[in-house]
Parts: sequence; structure tokens; C-alpha cells
Amino acid sequence: MRTLFLGLHIIAGSAALISGMIAILAGKKRGVHTGSGITYYYAMLLTAISAVVLATIRWNPFLLSIGIFSFYMVHGGRMAMRQLRRKDTYQPQLKDRLVPVAGISTGIAMVLFPLWQFYSGASGLAPVLPVFGSILLGFAIRDVLITTNPKNYTPHNKLWLRMHIAGMGGGYISTVTAFLVVNITLSPAWVVWLAPTVVGSVFITLAIRKTHNA
Repeated sequence: MRTLFLGLHIIAGSAALISGMIAILAGKKRGVHTGSGITYYYAMLLTAISAVVLATIRWNPFLLSIGIFSFYMVHGGRMAMRQLRRKDTYQPQLKDRLVPVAGISTGIAMVLFPLWQFYSGASGLAPVLPVFGSILLGFAIRDVLITTNPKNYTPHNKLWLRMHIAGMGGGYISTVTAFLVVNITLSPAWVVWLAPTVVGSVFITLAIRKTHNA
């Protein structure tokens, strides 16, 4: 069973890596961008599900939390694009309120992960989860605020577009990170884990800034 889900994880992750890059490079309009974006979303869904299963079969809290983090980002990015295209005012449903709570819980666990590493004697990746956990907490808290003040997020509001860019971009960073971690070995190991976040965050910031001038 583990072999099956490992194969699914690799295939889905590869599909996410390719389709995500196509979506980034394509013109931001219906067509190639939206088609590759949908493929990317479902590839990330399969990647996250397989990661959770693999982490459960052979207990790995690190893989489990990263899988949840990855999907939370792309889920938020897709949800934001749906709201951007709506014609009526955003009305949060129960799932919209529960997902951020799950994100906050996971984010807190990720931030506290170094304590577990300290007691288990494995500290090589100590900085990694707190960084990802802090990012996840920031997004989840933002989403809680959105669901409690939906009137501030009207249809076609550019805030939805910025959320879409940040969510999809953040998810893609995690995909690139996974690819690099598997194929590159450096010491300390956390450098490979965090470098894509630093570089990717710059590009996401620049893309979001363009929406202010559009």
C-alpha cells in the first residue's frame, strides 16, 4: 500500500510542478492559464492526500504537516479566484470557517515542532517547520478575519486576486521545495528547504504589487 501511495505522490507532485510552471508563464486570462491552474490544483490535492497517507502509514509528523500546508495554500488560492468571479457578496459557509481553524491548529503544531525535535534528538531541520508554520498561521488568521468580516470583501475586489496569487504561489513554492530536497543534498539541510521560500516570496511580492497598478 505504501508503494502505491508513494508512486501516486511522485506522479502527482511531478504533474503539479509542470502544470504550475505553465500557469505561471501563461497569460493571466482564461485558456492555458486557467486550464493548467485547475490541473495544478487537483495535482496538489492528490499530492497532499498521498503525503498524509504516507505520513500516517509510517508516522512522519514532518511530512504530514507539510502536506497540509501545501494544500491549504492552493485551496485558499482557488477559493479566492472563485470569489473574485462571483457577482454576489461573499457569504462564508461552514467549511470556510472550519478550514482556517484547521490551518491555525496545524500552524501552531509546526511552530512548536522544534520542541519535539529537541526531545527526540533530531535537530537538523529545526528551522524549517517553524517558518512554514508561521506562514500558515498568517494565512489562516487572515482567513478567519475574512469569514468574520465578509462585507469587507466585495465581488471583484482586488484583494481576492492578491490572495489567489499568494495562495497558488505559496503552494508552488512547496512543490519546488520538495523537488529540490529530493534531488539536492546540502549541509545544513534546512538551506535547501528554505531557499525556495525566500526566492519565491520575492516573486510573489512583485506579482502582488502589479495588481495595485492594474
